[in-house]
Amino acid sequence: MDLSLAQFLKIIYIAASFLIRYTMINKDNLITQGYSGRIGNLIFRSWGKRTVISMTPDYSNRKWSKAQKENRMRFREAMAYSRKTLADPEMRKYYGKRAKGMQTVWNVAVADYMKKPEVREVDLSRYKGKKGDLIRVNAYDNYCVAAVIVTILTAQGLEIESGLAVNSLREGCWIYKVMAPIPEWEKGRIVVRVTDSPGNTVKSVMTIKDASPPG
Repeated sequence: MDLSLAQFLKIIYIAASFLIRYTMINKDNLITQGYSGRIGNLIFRSWGKRTVISMTPDYSNRKWSKAQKENRMRFREAMAYSRKTLADPEMRKYYGKRAKGMQTVWNVAVADYMKKPEVREVDLSRYKGKKGDLIRVNAYDNYCVAAVIVTILTAQGLEIESGLAVNSLREGCWIYKVMAPIPEWEKGRIVVRVTDSPGNTVKSVMTIKDASPPG
């Protein structure tokens, strides 16, 4: 008996709906292999060489908190970033190298966007307000720290100088070299901004007089 495409898809939908009531289908088969998208209440996702099928969650009666709404908005932004990544051959290659196991380029790009970088430590032990002094920054990201910017401010918040730190493999951290003598340096503040590949940026502000050398 010959089946139309609509009849064929209906059969898949009914069978998958029945199985998903008890478990998630995670098979690599001729019917669903390589397919991703949505049919009715079924969502098809590609994970490596496998296709995962799950039921569409029902959020119709759910009330979202402010934090949940913000997270959902951020996730939509992450998906938009991932679509942009897929359209860029260089970015596809970049994230493709970082995919592990069943991860896809899409999964890795979303994960990168969702997690912001961190400023783990700002070491001012070599900074005394002199030209050539060093400010060391321990910055972290789940995939790549794209840039570290160090800004030196007066006690009143006026910018004295600002520039990019250099990633030092020997030191194992990012190094900023002070460009000019800083008057009344001990009363000032240091601002460190860390950015990752998707453009997420975090900021850390330190008051120099309150900073103590790492133990």
